[in-house]
Amino acid sequence: MFERENVRAMENYTGEKRLLYESLKLEGILEAPLNLCVTCDRSRGGNVLGRNTIVDTDPFSTCCAVQNLWLTARAEGIGVGWVSILDNDALSTILDLPRNGVPVAYLCVGYPERFPNEPMLETVGWRKRIPVDELIFRDRYGQKLLSGTS
Repeated sequence: MFERENVRAMENYTGEKRLLYESLKLEGILEAPLNLCVTCDRSRGGNVLGRNTIVDTDPFSTCCAVQNLWLTARAEGIGVGWVSILDNDALSTILDLPRNGVPVAYLCVGYPERFPNEPMLETVGWRKRIPVDELIFRDRYGQKLLSGTS
């Protein structure tokens, strides 16, 4: 399934971008000593606070748990990679997940040779990082946060 989805993703690119995509090492799913599928049971919990207004509170909370796992792993010298080119329906079938078990994250976990100082996709030229001052606004979208204020 990974190989099929990788080929499908590759079809989105042409020329230099396709060559760059083909050069990326995305096979951690095959090499990592631990693959971990984090799921969210959307039926669990009954009347969850906040879900009345924000229906997706539970997968958002699951993502926060993934981030906590990731930060803890990194502090212990363990690498984590989020595999984002999988078909969730096929993954659910392969792993025989219960009907309510929605895959939220598929993680490859292991000991990397090194931790780079910059994100790999930035280093290889896939995409430049957006300056943080272009992403944070004050009071409303588009209103720049003035330096030195909070």
